[in-house]
Amino acid sequence: MSHPAAPAGSEGATPPLTRDRIPRPIQELLGTLLGDGQDAALVGGCVRDLLRGARVRDFDVTSSAPPERVLEIFPHAVPVGLRHGTVMVPTEAGPVDVTTWRGASLEEDLGRRDLTVNAMAWDGNAGALVDPFAGRRDLAGGRLRAVGDAAARMAEDPLRALRAARLAAQLGFDVDSEVCDAMRDSAPALDGVARERLGAEIDALLVAPHPGRGIRLLQAAGIADRLAAGTLPDAADVLDRLPADRVLRWAAWMRGASPESVLMRLRRPRVLATRLVRLLALHPIEEAARPERGVDVRRLLRRAGDDFDRLVQLRRAELIGCESGGEDATARLAALERAVAHARSEGSLALRRHDLALDGRDVMEHLGCRPGRAVGRALDFLTERVLQEPACNTRDRLLVLLDAWWAETRR
Repeated sequence: MSHPAAPAGSEGATPPLTRDRIPRPIQELLGTLLGDGQDAALVGGCVRDLLRGARVRDFDVTSSAPPERVLEIFPHAVPVGLRHGTVMVPTEAGPVDVTTWRGASLEEDLGRRDLTVNAMAWDGNAGALVDPFAGRRDLAGGRLRAVGDAAARMAEDPLRALRAARLAAQLGFDVDSEVCDAMRDSAPALDGVARERLGAEIDALLVAPHPGRGIRLLQAAGIADRLAAGTLPDAADVLDRLPADRVLRWAAWMRGASPESVLMRLRRPRVLATRLVRLLALHPIEEAARPERGVDVRRLLRRAGDDFDRLVQLRRAELIGCESGGEDATARLAALERAVAHARSEGSLALRRHDLALDGRDVMEHLGCRPGRAVGRALDFLTERVLQEPACNTRDRLLVLLDAWWAETRR
């Protein structure tokens, strides 16, 4: 079956999509479908990314074949979404979702997609790009435009509002005003979308190259407050100043909000929520310890753990745009960094039990006791003493302190 080629003038600056740019296992999958008399085409994000010359993470195929026939053609295929006509076919290039056309033809299927840059296909039979909505032109122009009526596309699937913001964050593209208006109108309907899907889109947005662009779109559409009430107005600017560190980016967005409840609602990992609660409890970091008191600095390092440097990065990104009190806070932050650097350079910095010059087995052997709570209390005592006086962290000095503690506890 023939399909219209990309419209004239739609090529822009993107290179042509030729067969040799498609991995061999994907070509073979298409060939198997075509050999069975079916129509088959690569579609959506994989076509977009192939045209961009970007790495393709997932290949998707649309076909005239019903899912039952796909399962017959590919014995190792897995029905992952029969309700939507989707079957997963394992290949050497990774799993490929093969989905039956939505509608009576490939063009009708493309007409039901969200954005023009996602409404392109590569026809496996003709070996040509099918681009009825000038998606390639929009791709070259850095523009996110709806397929047809933006409001209708968003109404079909409210999650498309988050996808548009996520794609803007990943690609750095501008979003048409019609799409922005449709995002705002569709915001209430997001309450009915599976929370796992919302969380996955936000997660991908936050680690994208341009997270601020996506968050600004969500703020303007009223979606950011709906997902995470209390987040700060400067979140987009702060995010754009930070490296693509998942914990750090989530912390930047969660400032002012309740990270535990937000991440639970978005079905994000509990371990991430716990870490964000601990991290943000120490924000702003320059107020968490007096740099002139070494023991305070060491206790702060124990509380912050591996996140101390993240807290500094977060605060620095925040202070760049801070007009009131920014200079004083920056000076205090610099003083704390110097104090931490000094503490780290002192040698054996024992912040936790496992940093001590002896362990639980040494305690039991020295005291002649069995495993139990007393061993844990002894190690906690020694850790606290070393926090106060790092020079104590030698085996001999710790044993002297241990003897004194043991005698005191047995009175």
